[in-house]
Amino acid sequence: MVKHELECFLYQSKFAPGADATCVAQIVKTARAFNEKAQITGILVFDGEFFCQYIEGPSYQVQNLVTLLTRDPRHVNFTPLLHLRREPYRRFSKWTMAYHLVDDAEVLEGIGTRSGEFALKKLQDLIPQLDAD
Repeated sequence: MVKHELECFLYQSKFAPGADATCVAQIVKTARAFNEKAQITGILVFDGEFFCQYIEGPSYQVQNLVTLLTRDPRHVNFTPLLHLRREPYRRFSKWTMAYHLVDDAEVLEGIGTRSGEFALKKLQDLIPQLDAD
């Protein structure tokens, strides 16, 4: 089996004005199926206004997914916070896409005001609250 370089990507975006909030459940369902096939793992957090997502996997798959995400009309203001090629290990190897709906908008504001490893650390602090699958 060929080992592929792992890559990780963390971004924040804003739910598109006029988008139907019921689409978020479909986003999570679709992401879990897509990510399983693409060998991508990660976390999606949503507070009703902002998304924050961390993905990791084979470099070419992550790059493909990032391209798709930047074109998705259901969100705007796509802001990369962290993009790394990592050692061959995953932070979230058990989750095709963990999901958490945050009641407090300040949680994602706290992530979006940071960058790099600081933003990732803030996201990792949410792990005990995640709906993981």
